[in-house]
Amino acid sequence: MARGADGVAPWWAGHQRILNARAVPERFTRAAQPVPVRVRLDWSQDGAEEREAVATAWTTPLVLVLVDDPRAALRGVWVPARDVHRR
Repeated sequence: MARGADGVAPWWAGHQRILNARAVPERFTRAAQPVPVRVRLDWSQDGAEEREAVATAWTTPLVLVLVDDPRAALRGVWVPARDVHRR
């Protein structure tokens, strides 16, 4: 892990890109309540991982899932719908 001159890691240390993340669509439907899902995330360093999450919005090809992981720079990520399955 990278450290600064003071020996403290910068805020972004340990963050990885999610390779199957997509740009925020112009239009989407918000969920009335979070929907429990199982999502596949492709981390830039750690590879593919399936995990429990919740979906909060969607379009036909994309789903917004909340990612509670210190490796993620953002709390939510849009991924292809094929990578998300209801629990």
